[in-house]
Amino acid sequence: MNIRLITLMIGFVALPMFAQAADEAVVATDTERSSILQKLGPTGSKITSNRQQYQILSGVRAAEVKTDELPQQALTRMGGGQLIETKGSFVVFTAAQQSAASVTSVNGTSYPTAVNARTGGIGIVPGTINVKLKNSASAAAIAADQGLEVVGVFAHLQTAFFRVKPGQDVVAVAAALAADARVVSAEVEVIEHINVPN
Repeated sequence: MNIRLITLMIGFVALPMFAQAADEAVVATDTERSSILQKLGPTGSKITSNRQQYQILSGVRAAEVKTDELPQQALTRMGGGQLIETKGSFVVFTAAQQSAASVTSVNGTSYPTAVNARTGGIGIVPGTINVKLKNSASAAAIAADQGLEVVGVFAHLQTAFFRVKPGQDVVAVAAALAADARVVSAEVEVIEHINVPN
């Protein structure tokens, strides 16, 4: 019994040291991440999503990791690049080519990313646009005019959600929607925080 007590006490003493070592590893990773983002720089369009200011990261993409693969395997499938971070089931990585804010589907779907001007956090831009309409009955016509997919229409809120097709620049489409006389406002969706179930 004394051996168990001693082992437990050693564990409590060692726990803060392990936590400190883990924090130092996170700081090193954050430093590398900051260095990568500083080199690439937010060179794309500026957008507002959920009352937060973002700027598209032209050289950074996100891709979903399939259930049977590791993050590094997902990067290889997407054509390589340096892993910046993982967000839930997504990998955020440097892209070999500078790309517009368009969703691509070569070897899997690749999404644009954006950096939060206030927090420095990276958000994934899944290609969804939240649109406040003057009349929700016009959602299908607007989608047809812009070549979009209707994700959902909420008539009681006069709101529709559209998704761009691969190759369409989500920021340019949102600007075109905002200029449409049938639209009150159009906002590009940015997902910065992804909750992963335990």
